[in-house]
Amino acid sequence: MEAAEPNGFLNVDRLLESSLPRPRVNLLWIMGGSFLLLMFFSAVVSRTAPGPARDAVGLLSGLLFIGTLIGVSAFSFHAVRQLRAEQQRVAEIGEMIQLRRWQEAAMALETYLSQPARTMALRIQALVYLAPVLVRLERSPDAIAVQDYLIDSDMVDAGGIAAMRIGRAVAMLNEDHLFDADRAISELRRGPAGGSAALALVELYRDVKTGHPAEAIELFERKLPELRDQLGQRVADAYALAARAYDLLGREPEARTAFRNATLLAPWGELYRRYPDVKKLADRFQPAPAPPEAA
Repeated sequence: MEAAEPNGFLNVDRLLESSLPRPRVNLLWIMGGSFLLLMFFSAVVSRTAPGPARDAVGLLSGLLFIGTLIGVSAFSFHAVRQLRAEQQRVAEIGEMIQLRRWQEAAMALETYLSQPARTMALRIQALVYLAPVLVRLERSPDAIAVQDYLIDSDMVDAGGIAAMRIGRAVAMLNEDHLFDADRAISELRRGPAGGSAALALVELYRDVKTGHPAEAIELFERKLPELRDQLGQRVADAYALAARAYDLLGREPEARTAFRNATLLAPWGELYRRYPDVKKLADRFQPAPAPPEAA
């Protein structure tokens, strides 16, 4: 895959740089410091100035105090409103991804990450959303770059890191980085994801990808109850990979059944975009019509 243009759409290096929060001028400190200086000045003047001037200075100090309070309140309200608006923007991107509105999510991420984020937490959340969007756009190398950045940054919690490592292992397999993927899977076994259905799914994909269909089928049949319980509707991924493994061994009835189960649970297009190797099954089997909630 060709490298993205330096200023191209969703260029990872550019977005990582442009989205970094910048130091902001703290107007509250400036306003507070200015007010203290004015109060000090008025105190000095009130001691040395004659009566009318002292009264004027006192009146001016009171007005300045009220103005400062109003200014601080207005600034705080504006800052909170901007922060909430940015939080809403990031939340909407997450909803787009859940609804599989990939192009809209990609455009929103391009816009959001092209300017400094208000907080590091919001930036990290947007980058977490960026990785699956890049995979969906068939830009696995860029997704791996984002995932590596997040893993190395120590700014994601343990659960998020485990999910990121799983997504990175799948992206590596998509790009035929088999050695790196195997090493990533070994790391996952030693971490919180060890023994999970998500890791079993990655191992199933690896066995199919590396031409070990018998091992893939053994893993699938042994782990199927856990896959159903933990993955829910995403067990369609496991059925699709198992169908490919059965097909490689010439076990057509089992391959046909697994393929039907997979396409009953998820749209066929989504399955082969996640796992390009299973696309070959479309030439042999007819996808089942997906129910409305899975379409």
